[in-house]
Amino acid sequence: MKYNLSFFLLLLSIGSQCFSQAQLEREHRIKKSEFPTYELNPMLLLQAKKIRYYREVDTSATIYSLKFKKNKMDYHMDFNEKGVLLDMGFLVKEIDIPSDSYSTITTYLNNNFNRVKIKRIHQRYTATDENAIRNTFQNLILPTITYRIQFRAKKKQPMEDFIATFDAEGKVLQVKRALPANFDRILY
Repeated sequence: MKYNLSFFLLLLSIGSQCFSQAQLEREHRIKKSEFPTYELNPMLLLQAKKIRYYREVDTSATIYSLKFKKNKMDYHMDFNEKGVLLDMGFLVKEIDIPSDSYSTITTYLNNNFNRVKIKRIHQRYTATDENAIRNTFQNLILPTITYRIQFRAKKKQPMEDFIATFDAEGKVLQVKRALPANFDRILY
């Protein structure tokens, strides 16, 4: 009995250490009424289609995303809780990235991961520039843009999802592990 209690306490302490992992983020779709108020020119969203609102929660901050389609392109705008615009961007393909930047990105991914499969690439503009909204809708390649790449790769044994951020030249800024897609809406 004495050994069973000590063995149980040992397992309990080891188990609690296993669940303290790195910060992860998850994105949930929300209603328009739950989205913070923001100040944008209403003409920007006049031709927009499929407007959707999301809340992205991780351990450090809560970010609200506005996603829409305009001129056959998928755009997104990220806001904080107060409605201040943080960054914006749109989905691109490999062919839309300059070839030297894309080759630098792929060599980094192939050197650090096994069996890389790119899911989606976002070209992002920070909202610190006063012309950021105009630059986003004109699809300008500027030295201040960043590429956020969501990919699936093998680092150790199983395949995992990752999110990497690269600058305009293809230099890595950040790589973190991502949570798998949320399938709570599916009933089996």
